[in-house]
Amino acid sequence: MKCHVCKSSVPEDAKFCPQCGAKLEEGEEPNPALLALIDQYEGKLRENPKDTATRFNLALTYIRLKQWGAAIQQLEIVKNQEPDFPDAWYLLAVAYQNLGQKEQAKSVLKEFIHRFPDHPKVFELRRKKLGVFDTS
Repeated sequence: MKCHVCKSSVPEDAKFCPQCGAKLEEGEEPNPALLALIDQYEGKLRENPKDTATRFNLALTYIRLKQWGAAIQQLEIVKNQEPDFPDAWYLLAVAYQNLGQKEQAKSVLKEFIHRFPDHPKVFELRRKKLGVFDTS
């Protein structure tokens, strides 16, 4: 069986792609419009790999498809190309959390809070009193 995101070979009984983390549940077909968007964004990125807006939109599309590993790959690149892009940091933490990588999610979220203390998401996190995301 092949992953519909990264085209890697995956075991028949796998629920997630070991390469990109895409969900592989049977009977759940990805939205064709979102897959078309992925193709468009990937085409644009082949022409200009440093286009962070397109790369971020590609990550958002992967998130809509719940393909957390693929989203992480793109968000890591966005974060490295443009470290002052707060939404990339926040969504990266969300993607790691959804992939079950809680320590990595916590680390990224702490850095997000440190870098962007006035971001609305930081206020929301504090309002929810998420002690694990303490800024100290």
